[in-house]
Amino acid sequence: MQLDWTDITDRGRRGVGISEAEALAIGNMCDEAELTELFTTAEAVRFHHHGTQVNTCGISNAKSGRCPEKCNFCSQSAHFSTAAPAYTVKSAETIIDEAKAAFEGGVREFSIVMAGKAITREPELQVLEDAFKGIRAQTGMQTCASLGLMKRPELERLKAAGMQSMHHNLETARSFHPNIVESHTYDEEVETIRTAKELGMYVCSGGIFGMGESWAHRVEMALELRELDVDSVPINFLNPRPGTPLGHLRELSPLDCLKIIALYRLVLPTKDLIVCGGREMNLGDRQVDIFKAGANGLMLGNYLTTAGQAMAQDHGLMAAEGMQIRPPPHKPLPRSVPPEIRTEGTDVGGLAGKPVDPRTSPALAK
Repeated sequence: MQLDWTDITDRGRRGVGISEAEALAIGNMCDEAELTELFTTAEAVRFHHHGTQVNTCGISNAKSGRCPEKCNFCSQSAHFSTAAPAYTVKSAETIIDEAKAAFEGGVREFSIVMAGKAITREPELQVLEDAFKGIRAQTGMQTCASLGLMKRPELERLKAAGMQSMHHNLETARSFHPNIVESHTYDEEVETIRTAKELGMYVCSGGIFGMGESWAHRVEMALELRELDVDSVPINFLNPRPGTPLGHLRELSPLDCLKIIALYRLVLPTKDLIVCGGREMNLGDRQVDIFKAGANGLMLGNYLTTAGQAMAQDHGLMAAEGMQIRPPPHKPLPRSVPPEIRTEGTDVGGLAGKPVDPRTSPALAK
């Protein structure tokens, strides 16, 4: 299929994503000229909607291990013998301190992650409530949590306490999901996302790539996320964990990763695309190209059970591409803030001034 890149760029700027047939055609691209067009188009669409600003996020692994769910990529599952840490819930004070350290490092959205099917116990809900209130007051960061298959009553309670965003990944396509998640259904994943959307939360949902899925599966999930109208898509690349059923997989090349980012930008032109786990191992020295491929977000710091690269290195990566961290959405209580991340902005959607159109930037394909 011959793609009309001018038309795709125009549609993307108007917020109209590519068709299923166009998305499938991207998977077969290997010609350098075609790849150059792909990445140039993805960057132009990213730039039109997000300018040079980067959504940065960080996490606290607030409750780790012993998870009863059986997700075949996850080292925290109680079904597998791994070296993942296992501990009960951290205190609200510890989580707030972690959030403040992340804020000092340039994080604008902070997510509290707890292992388990769903967080419903009163002591854990109370920790979350206290942590959200403290994070909002002391940093101004956007507050988020990843808590499993949450239901409406608990989400309503947490939203009232200051939880703004909910993270819940589909993980993969509906047709491939049974190969990856054995303890709950795809429809349960979708129900959680729809409930959070109905409550007016900013919803972050994506998946992990390199788990044995085909390009068609990647397209299928992108279209499902578009139908669900999620706000942000975390793009993770499998960093296989010893002891898990997927611990042997090494499927992705750096170019594969960049094509996946471009696919999601062109299917979901207006959404936030956040590159998260596995980027260091899978992209290597081509991490700098993620913004040219269409990403506008980056997870800073460590992941759940693996270490990320130094924040200073990620700041250098952003600076090399002329990108700046998007300001946090709120003003914190008066406190000392490093000059490089100080902001007076309170508008969640505000953009910095836009430089030269990226369609004139150097080609990405190598």
